[in-house]
Amino acid sequence: MKYYLVGIKGTGMSSLACFLKDLGNTVVGSDVSDYFFTEETLKNKKINYFTFNKNNIKSTYIYIIGNAFDKNNLEVMEILNSKYEYYYYHEFIGHVLEKDLICISGTHGKTTTASFLSQMLKGNSSYIIGDGTGYGTTNTNYLVLESCEYKDHFLSYNPKIALVTNIELDHPDYFKNVEQLKNSFQMFINKTKLVVLNNDEKSTKYLKHNKIITFGFSKSSDYIIKIIKENKNGYFLNIIDKEQNNTYSCYFPFLGKHMIYDFVGGFVISLIIGQNPYVDNLKLPKRRMTIYKYGKSILIDDYAHHPTEIKCLYEAVKKTYPKLKINVIFQPHTYSRTFEFKKDFKNVLKLFDKVYLEDVFTSKREEFDWKKENELRKYFDEFDKFENCILNYIDKKKKEIWVFLGAGVINRHISYLINDNENK
Repeated sequence: MKYYLVGIKGTGMSSLACFLKDLGNTVVGSDVSDYFFTEETLKNKKINYFTFNKNNIKSTYIYIIGNAFDKNNLEVMEILNSKYEYYYYHEFIGHVLEKDLICISGTHGKTTTASFLSQMLKGNSSYIIGDGTGYGTTNTNYLVLESCEYKDHFLSYNPKIALVTNIELDHPDYFKNVEQLKNSFQMFINKTKLVVLNNDEKSTKYLKHNKIITFGFSKSSDYIIKIIKENKNGYFLNIIDKEQNNTYSCYFPFLGKHMIYDFVGGFVISLIIGQNPYVDNLKLPKRRMTIYKYGKSILIDDYAHHPTEIKCLYEAVKKTYPKLKINVIFQPHTYSRTFEFKKDFKNVLKLFDKVYLEDVFTSKREEFDWKKENELRKYFDEFDKFENCILNYIDKKKKEIWVFLGAGVINRHISYLINDNENK
């Protein structure tokens, strides 16, 4: 088949492009000219993409449109006017792909859990993950799918297995309250055959299903986690299967309790489908505590964009580098989220030694608004505004941490520092 993806640089869209290419399809696409980190994956897969132009649209393709785009996009308008075959991202996956879906859902930890699971299955599953990585294989019908709740897109899927990491309000531009959000998650798991839940997570306790498997540190869990030993790089764990009276011992090479939950969630699903989890050489997803060196300074690139995620990240960084100063350059993501959680953002950012704020990344959902920017600037007046060139901020002779934080394009600064490193 020949596919054209509108908005191909999106994290889910670029993953889907890679998945389709691996299955032998012709795949091209388009997006804005601005750099986004998913470009590297597309280039590695030799997937061509163009800037938006209605002349790109031809009758020879099946079109897949990113969820962020509507008829205001000139290519989408041309597709609609020409009455070409098209699907939105979630529609294509939910209604066109004939796969046994393993859906990883929840407010936080979806990408990491899905990434760990895909690595544990070691090629014995296709996957579409929200860090821009995708893989397609015909060796198995399983597809590990990161499944986002935004605008109820995950209700398009009919999972064979659904894991819910946790539930917390994160998209106030769509969900008006937590009750609406919980109802959506209940509708989502009503569509699945088996649910996997973190038994220590209070936010998922209300979910009802006739087949639930739990994991956690709690002794009432179906799979009980025990930390046997902790070192400076990770944990020696026992995972106890109560029903089978089996104990699995392994080393997990990352710090942070939230990371353990993400790991064990994937581990349990691997066991459920009859796969021996491959846990050697695990890697974190892209933009999840990704570490670079700049002289003596340590740069950390992370996608965290919600106060809960930022707190977990800070704790993991502090555990890893307990004696170093931890600075952050934060780019808030969308006005709706920033205003809704502004008090929480302020409190969690105070944990860092020094804070710099960029303007809000408005994504494709909102328009840039100076009035809102100024209002937020006044509220966050104790934090410095990030201005000018990144090279003016970081002294490579100092051994300290610089965290580049946010779901937008904050990591573009790191490329300048890496180039500076290489040129000197």
